Amino acid sequence: MQNIFWLFPIIFILHEMEEIIGFGIWLNKNIDIVRKYNKLYVLYQNFSNEGFSIAVLEEYLLCIIITGVSIFFRIYIVWIGAFIAFSLHLLVHIIQSIIIKRYIPALASSIILLPISVFLLNKAIYTFEYTFFSIVISSVLCVITMLLNLMFVHKIMKKITEIKGGKKMVRDDTAKGCFAIDDFLKALEK
Repeated sequence: MQNIFWLFPIIFILHEMEEIIGFGIWLNKNIDIVRKYNKLYVLYQNFSNEGFSIAVLEEYLLCIIITGVSIFFRIYIVWIGAFIAFSLHLLVHIIQSIIIKRYIPALASSIILLPISVFLLNKAIYTFEYTFFSIVISSVLCVITMLLNLMFVHKIMKKITEIKGGKKMVRDDTAKGCFAIDDFLKALEK
């Protein structure tokens, strides 16, 4: 059963690698989506590949720690809650892609890894026979923790981007050039 637990960090990093590799390129090629969904700009205004990679590393280390601690102390309900929270994250990517009606980096791995994650969760839940209530409580607490951590890693991304010293560049094919996001948004306001 321990081998199944260690599949969570592997699934996590496979999914995140798709995002790390493709998200910056996707943002630059999909400026129309940034224009249409202002919340996307607000969420990723401090995006840089370096900042995003450090944020993913922090989350990956948490995933490994949760898995290791769950195995060591035999408190598998924490692992189940964290894995359910991550699986919901995969589902959110699928829904995002449906809403914007195009591929997003994370869609392919979400489609492939969500059924595998559900299978592994189902196996763990039936093996350890946790109550529905304990699974819901653990999942809710882990989703809340995940959202708080997401806010934290976005601050890390901002700091890393500032340390990097450059503004994030967004490609605007309509203007046939590159603009700093801040300059681009100012132009849109005019």
